[in-house]
Amino acid sequence: MRGLAMLRNTRTIVRLCVLSGVSTTGVIAWATGFFAWAVGSVRSLWDGFIAFLNSPFSWEHLAAGAGVLIIPIVIIVLIFAIADN
Repeated sequence: MRGLAMLRNTRTIVRLCVLSGVSTTGVIAWATGFFAWAVGSVRSLWDGFIAFLNSPFSWEHLAAGAGVLIIPIVIIVLIFAIADN
């Protein structure tokens, strides 16, 4: 009887449902290979990012540098144009 009285508490029932749902989702994700796919995706993104950082004279870096320099210059020119009417 005491075990059934414990399950009458609403919070306990909700916690058990959440625990069983999370456990079931974890087992399904592990069985289907979702975790392996997620780790592989993150690893490929990281490798691409590191390759991007290791090639400082590529066109992507030149475009990023130009964007960093051009955007503040355009903003300053617009401020001067608006201030001078």
